[in-house]
Amino acid sequence: MATPQSVRYLNEIRALNALFRSGGMSRADLARVFGLNRSTTGNIISNLMTDRLVMERPDVPRGDNAAKTGRPGIHIEIDPAGATFLGAEIGVDRLTVVAIDMAAHEIRRLSTPFPIFEQSPEAGIDRIASMIGEVIESLPEATRTRGLCVTLPALLDADGNVINALIIGWRDVKLKAMIAERLKQRFSKPDLPISIENDANAFAIAETYRDTTHRSETVAFMLIENGAGGGIVIGGRLFRGSTGLAAEFGQIVVGGKGFFAGRHKPGHLESYIGKDAVLARYHANGADASADLDHLLAALDRGDPIAEKTAEEWGSALASGLIQLASILNPGMVILGGTVAPLYRHVASEVEAAMRREFLDGFPLPKIEISTLGLEGPALGGALIMHQRMFSIDESAIYASEQPITLFQT
Repeated sequence: MATPQSVRYLNEIRALNALFRSGGMSRADLARVFGLNRSTTGNIISNLMTDRLVMERPDVPRGDNAAKTGRPGIHIEIDPAGATFLGAEIGVDRLTVVAIDMAAHEIRRLSTPFPIFEQSPEAGIDRIASMIGEVIESLPEATRTRGLCVTLPALLDADGNVINALIIGWRDVKLKAMIAERLKQRFSKPDLPISIENDANAFAIAETYRDTTHRSETVAFMLIENGAGGGIVIGGRLFRGSTGLAAEFGQIVVGGKGFFAGRHKPGHLESYIGKDAVLARYHANGADASADLDHLLAALDRGDPIAEKTAEEWGSALASGLIQLASILNPGMVILGGTVAPLYRHVASEVEAAMRREFLDGFPLPKIEISTLGLEGPALGGALIMHQRMFSIDESAIYASEQPITLFQT
């Protein structure tokens, strides 16, 4: 049965969520939200203030929904300095580390070009661990760092090991253990909770975590870089599948050989729509061999025929993948992210028309949007995943033995 400690833990998590989502409220308003008496609510807030997770803001006026009778209550908010969460991305050609505070605001970012495919896994892990250490040491209170999530384009197992990261040339890499070992060598308290996550899943969390408009529907995400990954969010939570490998949209079989098979399975969707593929197509269509993605996008803005032909062919392949994705998942929205996603705005009408031709009459076409996140989306998503874990209820703690329950569950 639930213990007094577990009830306290549950109430504190609920209070943190209410304060985070609302932006803050008084003790009286919080009591009304949860149907608790003011004494109980006062104890919850007192405990959270002792742990430096929330703070009083007497300078903030009451909101429109606050009670209008009695003495005005003091506004209670999440204390941004209460905890820090880290996200890191091992990308194909860059490494990034992002730190966010308790209010989920970004407070530090470090990014550097790094051709990971040309380096050994050890060299890449050395570099990202060094960057993580640099960010931790730059924080005002490094001891309040509550979690790290490292993201990369890979198939992963439950223990944080890389099964296969074809796009960066990694196989059977014990990533979590190797990151932990390097941080242990650098810091005297090596007990930082570490998680390893697919970059597209992290991107999906970064897109939906603050935007509650997505939470009542299924949203599909496609992160298009050198390859293509995916994520599925249902009701604000990632759908992972039976072994955590759901939404590998880049592996949808389109057929044929693709346009770039060097680091892709030939005929899979990412061999048609990834950056490697679209540039190979652009060059084959007659563009200068040195032209990169920026050149292609600029040429599209000018109405260049070679660029337009390339975009149309890219859009045709993207539509083939989206048709399969939408037919199976029936998402209300598809969000495209990554460096290649801006191509979509040049072919949106053609892609939608191709999809509409293939769907049965009456099948709803998902809304398709381009992400507004920058290149650091997966790293930010990693940090938000750790933030989400702290704000989530650990059901095992509710029925645990009568041992003190710490707020930070790992």
